[in-house]
Amino acid sequence: MHSEIRTMLSSTFGRLLRDQHPPAYARQALPADHASQRALWGALAEGGWLEAGSEAFQSEYGPGILAMGEWSGQALLSLPYGASTFIARVLLERQPALASVLLDLNEHPASVRCDREKDECAWIDAYGGAAQYLRLTRLDGAWRLARHDGAQIETVQGLDPTQGLARLNGVALAQAILSDSEVLPALQQYLAFQLSHLVGAAGASLDLAIAYAKERQQFGKPIGQFQAIKHALVDAWIALDNSRYAIEALLTLRGRPDPEMSALAARITANAARSATKLAIQVHGGIGFSWEHDSQLYLKRAYRLAVEVERLAELMQPD
Repeated sequence: MHSEIRTMLSSTFGRLLRDQHPPAYARQALPADHASQRALWGALAEGGWLEAGSEAFQSEYGPGILAMGEWSGQALLSLPYGASTFIARVLLERQPALASVLLDLNEHPASVRCDREKDECAWIDAYGGAAQYLRLTRLDGAWRLARHDGAQIETVQGLDPTQGLARLNGVALAQAILSDSEVLPALQQYLAFQLSHLVGAAGASLDLAIAYAKERQQFGKPIGQFQAIKHALVDAWIALDNSRYAIEALLTLRGRPDPEMSALAARITANAARSATKLAIQVHGGIGFSWEHDSQLYLKRAYRLAVEVERLAELMQPD
């Protein structure tokens, strides 16, 4: 059944991203209000993909989150699909009163910063004026979801050139208090999607390296035939596949938060993704470092996401 679900999602969700969000779009760091980004978001909304975190979708297609996340990573998706679908939409489904805090997600993609009350950095992914900016903060025994004014944030360039960053400033425009039982299941599901996104980006980078190792020749034969390269690529591929098993184990816990499993899955996946993308750069040699090659984009996306998933997993740990 899992293979059937993955096949179905890959032929629909995967094709949508492949057709409407090539890596070249990410390279341009297009904001959410760009015409092509609006068109893609509209297609995701009309296709029901923003409901992927709902109970109905999860009951039938829950294991497919892994495939959806991988497609997002391969496409270097530069829209806050995961945060909108698996945090904002899920919390709204659990607590309809949040309609006073959240703007219409079909029109305003939600960028979400998850942190603790003592965290004063408040960096958040920036998607332009069309997005809404939320901060989900862990308090003592509860959570606060606050919406901030997108017009008051100033975008800067971070490690990932496909994604702008901004710092949340000022007083929240609207806020609500939520319980652990409402937030933790959603946060774990979001973590699973982000881990899958991380595997997708690292896997795409590794695919580029494998293809290059088959065509680049040295001493009269493809460099992929040299054990130092061949064995390293195999090890990286196995590590990413192990990450998939860890994510699948996390997805089977739907509705049952498990901080220990979340931390384990995050650690396995982050380490595998860092190693795979770094290896892909090394296999490509000098061209892997060039701005014109996509390898560096996948590496920077992977390193940024690795930090995020490790922070999310830490946030789920009991105080």
